[in-house]
Amino acid sequence: MNPGLILASTAVAFIVATTFMLALRPVALGLGLVDKPGGRKLHKGDIPITGGIAMYLGVLAGASILPVQGNVALSIFVASTVLVSIGVVDDRFHILPVARLFSQIVAVLLMFFGAGLSLADIGDPFGTGLLTTGSFSLIVTMLVIITMINAYNFIDGADGLAGSLSLIGLLSVAVVCGVYHPTTGLALTVSAAAVGFLIFNFPTIYNRRVRAFMGDGGSTLLGFTLAWITLSVSQGPDRVISPVTGLWFAAVPIFDFFTCFVRRLLQRMSPFTPGRDHFHHILMRGGFGVRQTLGIIVALQIVYAIIGIAGFEASIPDVVMFSTWSVLGISQYFVVRLIARHHRAYRLRHRDTANMS
Repeated sequence: MNPGLILASTAVAFIVATTFMLALRPVALGLGLVDKPGGRKLHKGDIPITGGIAMYLGVLAGASILPVQGNVALSIFVASTVLVSIGVVDDRFHILPVARLFSQIVAVLLMFFGAGLSLADIGDPFGTGLLTTGSFSLIVTMLVIITMINAYNFIDGADGLAGSLSLIGLLSVAVVCGVYHPTTGLALTVSAAAVGFLIFNFPTIYNRRVRAFMGDGGSTLLGFTLAWITLSVSQGPDRVISPVTGLWFAAVPIFDFFTCFVRRLLQRMSPFTPGRDHFHHILMRGGFGVRQTLGIIVALQIVYAIIGIAGFEASIPDVVMFSTWSVLGISQYFVVRLIARHHRAYRLRHRDTANMS
């Protein structure tokens, strides 16, 4: 793809997203599209939920510059519109989970039938040869995409977290594809819109007066577009990466999602019941601040993305990459708890020492 087009699309996406983050703020406050503190939510004051709409408009404006095939462009446009619309309605009126699930199913059907994009194989994760999905392609595609959407929705519980993690995944895809691959333009365009949002969401004292959240509309949009982009470069004869490599680019959100999912099922709870058992909650209970928690989780995801890129560059077999990814996924919860426990113990020792002196 022409680097000039990519530069133009990313610039437009960033400018439009940033502009609408500011323009939509009074509208959201007037309509009650805000996140109120209380319960699990520890922020102060009503925070406008404008990130999803602003990023959506930024991506739409930037992507219109790119030479995307008509059926693909229409499918991703309609699918994204459905997800963001239902997400915004949920942010305002708190609709039933089944309505959100229905919108996600519609988005996957548009991807599958409209754009002709599906998970035809999952690579060679077990060393037995390429595993194709065959007649179960639609079901497997739906399970994978819906998991990705909800993984980013689940982990959107701390300032800057979901946006930063999706940004790492999108940039990782761009790195392995290279500047001239047609998918790179879309990946960087979505990245630019995410950066435009993060200016207003990153936990810093400089944006407190204009702080905003992405809401369900934003987290589902980012999860869906990252899943779409990763799938498009990991399938077919012109694939760039194996689907196993793509797992590394979204490792932390997927680990967090399945950890919460399994733990809640074991506790005889609905896996979609809101809780404080996410990685960021564990770290915060260990005494880490919001910025420290963000730094730890983002650093973990950067390490995983680097491993995925390195494995791709070194042509490491899927079975080795998947085995390593699985071990890390199973142990991630315990590693996070260990970090939190050691930090809590350190704080207690430091406090006791200060009291004695």
